[in-house]
Amino acid sequence: MPTQTFFHLPEEKQQRLLEAARVEFSRVPLNEASIAQIVKLAGISRGSFYQYFEDKEDLYFYYFETVRSDSTKNMIQLIKESNGDLFIGFELYFGKMIRDILEGENAAFYKHLFMHMDYRASRKVVPHPQGHRPSPHKNHKKASKELIGLIDRSNLRVKDDHEMELLFQLVMSTLFTTIAHAYKSFSTSEEYSVEQAIAEFNLKLSWIKNGAYK
Repeated sequence: MPTQTFFHLPEEKQQRLLEAARVEFSRVPLNEASIAQIVKLAGISRGSFYQYFEDKEDLYFYYFETVRSDSTKNMIQLIKESNGDLFIGFELYFGKMIRDILEGENAAFYKHLFMHMDYRASRKVVPHPQGHRPSPHKNHKKASKELIGLIDRSNLRVKDDHEMELLFQLVMSTLFTTIAHAYKSFSTSEEYSVEQAIAEFNLKLSWIKNGAYK
């Protein structure tokens, strides 16, 4: 998370630094990104950077949280439109967001994120039950709590909030691994399509919902 010093900056300066992050993290994956390049693009000193963020990873995951904030709002809206049905909501959500991730303005950033994701990164990116995950962006934590509260549990085998969070985490993990697989498939096959990624995700959802036994 950024320091309070960052949040006290004028909005224009905050956005300039985030734009520099977008450019650099869209150019190369996190492990190859250069703080020197980021501060050059942002027009700040290296010393100032460390007043705002602990390191480039700190900036990277904060930028990711800002990028996905609109995505979380969309998910909340779709869960509402689905009358709280977790699986219908996620089917609708994946169908909309996969095109944005693969073809939208942040496509290059997302490609590096998913193509180079290791276990440590996945712990920060994939939601975990409260109390069992790294400290998230406070706005995203609030939105995630709202989202889980919207889910209709009447047809779900969940006993309490903890089990609901575990199920939600399972579906989100499935979503992220499907996206990662889609990127790899696009890089190796000209025949792979967005529609195929959607079909694969919906199949995985059906296994979670109904089980894999005949």
